Amino acid sequence: MNPPGSIIIATRGSPLALWQARAVSARLQAVHPGLKVLVREVRTEGDSSQSVGTPLAAHEGRGVFTREVDQEVLLRRADIAVHSLKDQTTELATGLRLGMVLERGHAEDALVSHEKLELLDLPRGAQVGTGSPRRRAQLLRIRPDLRFLEVRGNIDTRLRRLDEGAVDALVLARAGLERLGHSARITQSFSLETMLPAVAQAIVGVTCRDDDERVRALLLAADHPSTHAQALAERAMLRRLGGGCHAPIGALARTHKGILYLRGIVLSLDGKRAIEAMSKGPIPDAEETGRRLALELESRGAAALLREGGIV
Repeated sequence: MNPPGSIIIATRGSPLALWQARAVSARLQAVHPGLKVLVREVRTEGDSSQSVGTPLAAHEGRGVFTREVDQEVLLRRADIAVHSLKDQTTELATGLRLGMVLERGHAEDALVSHEKLELLDLPRGAQVGTGSPRRRAQLLRIRPDLRFLEVRGNIDTRLRRLDEGAVDALVLARAGLERLGHSARITQSFSLETMLPAVAQAIVGVTCRDDDERVRALLLAADHPSTHAQALAERAMLRRLGGGCHAPIGALARTHKGILYLRGIVLSLDGKRAIEAMSKGPIPDAEETGRRLALELESRGAAALLREGGIV
């Protein structure tokens, strides 16, 4: 039994995951002075699979970076689990809930390249390191000549592979680069009009047990409500469409004066076809707005497009 005034965080042990755990700890302690926060590191299936060369895209949407961390909470060895929310499955395990999120970071994707070349300046047939079908499809819309290579590992490992000449450029989440102090490596941040991010990209999410009223109250007081609504809307859209994070699906929600605005895109794997739509609604109806956008995308052929690509 934890002593009063303490909370245990379960997290992966990667540099970015530990940054996220520290950020959640700092937020909780700012809202709840005197709260003691402990961190428990957990090795996940995704961490183990990367070490033996499993493609990154094979991990996405399956919860392999989150399942074991959440299990620590369900087994009561931890009170909360901290995740990059884009890695979390859209259906949480029974007994868990999304208790809080941190304020969203920069949601854009970013290019890191040799000699600071932007995307349009890369040589013809340049090899870009990314395992994300969403990124590949959107890049191919702009540069159909590009080639792609799976580059595995954490951010530092992938940057080292770039420096070693394995690829001409990398595409990574801007927020991850910034959080680990690599802002200077960014060659180009893609505009959100050019490339929609992954669902919940740049959002740090915290799960807890449904039945833990003390922890739920602690998290609620530290939550960032507008970011939470964005996460709910985007995740509801993806949940309805299916395919998980490994599908070529992008989304971005924004909130303004009580209204949530949501954009979504579904692409063919080669980027030659894209279906886009927008939806809006009151912030309290965030999940319904996401579901409604998914239905609109489906009515325009998104489900058929995903089936053609073998995604669902």
